[in-house]
Amino acid sequence: MADALSQPDPWIWRGRPRAPQPGTALGPLDEIAEGGAKEYVFGRGTTVFSMFVVRREGEAVFGYLNLCPHYSTPLNYRAGAFMNEAGTRIRCTMHFAEFRIEDGYGVSGAAERCWLDPVPVLVKDGTIHIATPEEFDAP
Repeated sequence: MADALSQPDPWIWRGRPRAPQPGTALGPLDEIAEGGAKEYVFGRGTTVFSMFVVRREGEAVFGYLNLCPHYSTPLNYRAGAFMNEAGTRIRCTMHFAEFRIEDGYGVSGAAERCWLDPVPVLVKDGTIHIATPEEFDAP
């Protein structure tokens, strides 16, 4: 996890148990409403890998580990509950910390000035995929 003094490593998620491979298809873009979010879970039990994707306008998508940097708990307490009431920020429903959608930076609450761990995602042919290093680093 990154703190206020360091940018998050876009590949740290790869070291977590049950992490999917770069290039993994997550699902159709149209399963997430604009301004909404969806969780994706791999594995089960104590080694579950949980991430979520937030959709902005059009095909703009942003992926993060489902892990609060303040207390290491999932950000949501129920399926899809990742956003504040206005849909303008990601919110930890346990601590009410809020994060910018575009980069996961904590802007208020207990996790202020901390970062969510990103999972690079992109849309290909209407399907959300986890980006490969080549796709992520492309200009």
